[in-house]
Amino acid sequence: MFLYYGWEYEGLVQQQDTVNTVEEVIKDALLRTRLIESWNKCEWIRSGRTDKGVSAFRQIASLIVRSSDPEGEHVFWPENADPHSRITPPHSELMYLKMLNGVLPKNIRVLAWAPVALDFNARFSCTKRVYKYAFPRGDFDLEAIRKACSLLIGEHDFRNICRIDLNKARVEMSYVRMVFDASISVVLESGERVEVSSEPEPHSPYSLVEFTMISSGFLWHQIRCVMALMYEIGKGNEKPEVISELLDIEKTPRKPAYGLAPSSPLCLFDCSYGDIDLKWNWDLISLHKIKSHLLNTWADFKTKSMILRKMISGLEEMMPEVKEDLRGLTDFLRPSGSSPRVYVPLNKRPTCDGLEEKREKMRARKAKMDEARKAKRQRLEGEAENDG
Repeated sequence: MFLYYGWEYEGLVQQQDTVNTVEEVIKDALLRTRLIESWNKCEWIRSGRTDKGVSAFRQIASLIVRSSDPEGEHVFWPENADPHSRITPPHSELMYLKMLNGVLPKNIRVLAWAPVALDFNARFSCTKRVYKYAFPRGDFDLEAIRKACSLLIGEHDFRNICRIDLNKARVEMSYVRMVFDASISVVLESGERVEVSSEPEPHSPYSLVEFTMISSGFLWHQIRCVMALMYEIGKGNEKPEVISELLDIEKTPRKPAYGLAPSSPLCLFDCSYGDIDLKWNWDLISLHKIKSHLLNTWADFKTKSMILRKMISGLEEMMPEVKEDLRGLTDFLRPSGSSPRVYVPLNKRPTCDGLEEKREKMRARKAKMDEARKAKRQRLEGEAENDG
């Protein structure tokens, strides 16, 4: 179990064009501490993939690491291990948290570890994931957003509320997901969290709103698409019912063009494993250090936000006419590519190819490539016969 600050990385998963990914840093830490001999052989599997800018709190990964306790639960000897090396008196397990956190940067912290069976899979054994997204309260219509959230709950086809590229795996996969809950709450400036209906009047535009979505699984950019829609609903540009219209693939077979909400407010907050009893091992000293760093980071952002708030108040005192201008707060959530001047309703926008059309294009591309390979093979065979 580990956490990381997503805004400081290019994403979780290793990439060919950058080393600034969370997995790249963790791989180096595992190799430096010699907890693994090879990244390719440690069978690393993460619970949820997060993209550039997205953070995680209780992210889970399963992998095979070195052990110092032959009698430990789920500990096993490799098939090619030297039999003489197995004569080892039982003793305590390696101090995984201390070892890894000692070489990892402070923006990636290992929280706990648990022994699991070899067939445990951090991704496919996961039954429930929780994402959270925060944004300024501003002048959004939160009651409309709350109603829109309720329309996400249940089993739906989310092909119109995610991103789909012409990747064979993505085009052929199912876009049906079960959403157990989707809701918002207001985090007052005091830190108190209240339901939208309990928000005190007059509300403070500087309060934060926390969106929470719990699902069996998530799709590429699904939450950022959801929040892009919530922005338009909260601004009054769309009705909450637009969610139902986009989830109705008979009525809306093609996704209308719209951008993504920002990535930095998004956090994979938790992963659950149903009936699997994960026996977490915690280290109190490590957790004290982790909390200390989290508090230090929070204090850094909080004091900077106070300075900015004072500057805003100073502007309002100098020129009272700007006091009611809250565009900067609401624009924070504005989807990429969205025009602040002229709004085009979603049902009037150009649409992308439907999923079935993308599948047909993928099949046609594959057939064309197969035909080209067949023609090349026949040509080479003909040349070989002529040479003979």
